[in-house]
Amino acid sequence: MARMGIHPSALTFLGLIFSLGAAVAYAKGHFPLAGILFLLAGVCDMTDGPVARITGKSSPFGAFLDSSVDRYSEILVYLGLGAYYVRAQQVEWVAVFLAFSGSLMVSYTRARAEGLGQECHVGWVQRPERLAILILASLLGPRVAGWSLWLLAGLSHLTAAQRIRHVYLVMNKPEPRA
Repeated sequence: MARMGIHPSALTFLGLIFSLGAAVAYAKGHFPLAGILFLLAGVCDMTDGPVARITGKSSPFGAFLDSSVDRYSEILVYLGLGAYYVRAQQVEWVAVFLAFSGSLMVSYTRARAEGLGQECHVGWVQRPERLAILILASLLGPRVAGWSLWLLAGLSHLTAAQRIRHVYLVMNKPEPRA
């Protein structure tokens, strides 16, 4: 992609477009298609940073833009999932809300920790794991995706709690005795 001259921001926004397509497919109940589109969005997300570094186009703003667009991509996907489960009158709409809020908290706790000068890459389900779980489950249809949303809800909030605990422990280390 770098040799082809593709700008890393183009990959970032292409991922957003794939996420929008996945959201529409989820809302219409086309879960395998949504899974494929979400996989393509994930590929774009995983390659924009390396392309930026290889081409010398890496920048703090680029990293900020990438993270921000990633959140919008998640919002779209969860919106599509929510639309499907609400329309189908299935209780999994609650799992969508809980998985979505957990996902945002995982991202927020890391960003807030980094804003305080602390590294925070701990936890069971960071973005790649969340994407993989949802993509694989989507390929198997709405029922399996629904189960995976309950799993993601629990694991995402647990990951956020792990990050809160980590930052607490790091920031409250006892001073070494002289």
